[in-house]
Amino acid sequence: MSTNSAKQQDLLKKAALRVRQMKTQLEAAENKQSEPLAVIGMACRYPGADTPESFWELLRDGVDKIEEIPPSRWDVEKYYNPTPGMPGKMYMRQGAFLNQIDQFDPQFFNIPPREARSMDPQHRLLLEVSWEALERAAIVPAQLHSSRTGVFVAMMHAGEYAQLLSLSPDQDMYAATGS
Repeated sequence: MSTNSAKQQDLLKKAALRVRQMKTQLEAAENKQSEPLAVIGMACRYPGADTPESFWELLRDGVDKIEEIPPSRWDVEKYYNPTPGMPGKMYMRQGAFLNQIDQFDPQFFNIPPREARSMDPQHRLLLEVSWEALERAAIVPAQLHSSRTGVFVAMMHAGEYAQLLSLSPDQDMYAATGS
């Protein structure tokens, strides 16, 4: 065999080896992109539905959870005015309300009560629902450290709570982080 032919054969072997390596890398990348996603824990809070199952029942049955404003929330008569746009007033007498929003246990999350009072209620709910999702998945939170776990949260912040805190005479150092 000539030296030229041996060099060509050596180059072809190297090229074939490199093609195999690139094919293996491509397959690994494609597998990674199509790797299945597993939802193993889910929790939610909606008006009239405190679990994913009860939420799906509301959707399935077409239930509307709009109701009169509960007296435990605020005095409707104090704030009601049928004319829209009146300062400090509202023209609605109904809404959709979550249950037990005042039942947050700050000690459970190692949060001082003073800090908890300054927390946006949505922040409190996020903590509770996140913990519940882990419980429903039978996961011990400490086991998640350094794991390939993603947490996806949907929440809407309207800024109203931050505005209320800024008006409060007893605002404390937790007002910024709590909202």
